[in-house]
Amino acid sequence: MEQAADWREEWRARRREWRDQRREFRRQRRQSEKSEKEEKWEKTEKHEHMLLGPLVGGSILIIFGVFLYLLLSSGFSAEVLTAFFFVLIGALIIAFALYLVVVAEKRHPRP
Repeated sequence: MEQAADWREEWRARRREWRDQRREFRRQRRQSEKSEKEEKWEKTEKHEHMLLGPLVGGSILIIFGVFLYLLLSSGFSAEVLTAFFFVLIGALIIAFALYLVVVAEKRHPRP
């Protein structure tokens, strides 16, 4: 009877050891997957807003061109068009800033 009890105890110890090894392996695998995801995130994070600068610049040039056209073709004064120009540019920059805030909050929500 003692041999059977020893055998069972040895079997249980091996089983516990195997479980511990499996848990450690899973923990290491999850950790490596996490670091790979973080590396991938860092790579994409650098280039995510690459087009916003040229988009804002192009929009400013388009608005500027429209206002120059209105200045030459209609009876608007230069002062009025200049004021509208700066108001629209400010609104455009604020809109892009709000867009960036919304995107950042989606990707990095507060706990």
